[in-house]
Amino acid sequence: MGILSLFQRKQKNTQVVLKSNTSLERTADSILSQRGKQIVDGLNKTTASTGTPMDKLHGGAKRMAQMSNIGGGSKATGGGGVDEGMKAMLQYTQANTVKKMVSQSEKKKISGKK
Repeated sequence: MGILSLFQRKQKNTQVVLKSNTSLERTADSILSQRGKQIVDGLNKTTASTGTPMDKLHGGAKRMAQMSNIGGGSKATGGGGVDEGMKAMLQYTQANTVKKMVSQSEKKKISGKK
């Protein structure tokens, strides 16, 4: 099964229908707050789950260690690993996009444009 079909299946399983822009915005704010804190906390960790200092890592190894830290540490140490880190980043980005879309929608309503 390809990555696209897995993503589409996951997307269908996690869609939430909200009744108004206000509830959309509140939901987005909640996700931005939660995931934003998770991302900052992960990026502020000084070591990878292996114990290696982050300043000793470079390139892909550093990025993967950062993603793992965002995800709560490696799966071997009880965290969510890179998977959870990527999920946090994706949800943060999606919530930010929703906020921008709601804001643009509200501006159009106020100006009377469609």
